[in-house]
Parts: sequence; structure tokens; C-alpha cells
Amino acid sequence: MDEYVITVEIDGEKTDVKTFARSVEYAIDNMVKLDSIDKLFNILNTTTQQTWEFNEDIKELRSLRKLLPNNIEMFFGVQ
Repeated sequence: MDEYVITVEIDGEKTDVKTFARSVEYAIDNMVKLDSIDKLFNILNTTTQQTWEFNEDIKELRSLRKLLPNNIEMFFGVQ
């Protein structure tokens, strides 16, 4: 499990949050599950120092995610 520091927007302000996940995709899914987060800007894997840049509103992803069963595994890749 890796540690990720993610720059997000909460209530109109940018802030960094920390999460632990098996991959960057699971780290994104963790953010999608948090209703307070509106946008995703940057993800840093603290172990590998790899970063991913975004400027994405994740509300639509959250709406889609809520249509899925809670026990479903997410299979997608970030490029």
C-alpha cells in the first residue's frame, strides 16, 4: 500500500489530503467517495515521487460511482 498526497478543492479552496491505496486509481476512487471534494488537481505518490496532474471536477464521477454496488472493484488506468 502506498501513501498519496492529493491536492483537491473543498468548499472552493485548494487543500492537500493524504490517502493510502494500492494504486493511483484506488487513490482517485478514495477521493471520489468523499462528498466534500469537488475537484482534483494533483496526485503525488510519496514512495515513488511520481506525480499526476489534473484539473478535473469529480462530481460527475461521484454520481456515476454511486450507481455501482459498494463491493465492486474499480478497474481503470490513469495515463
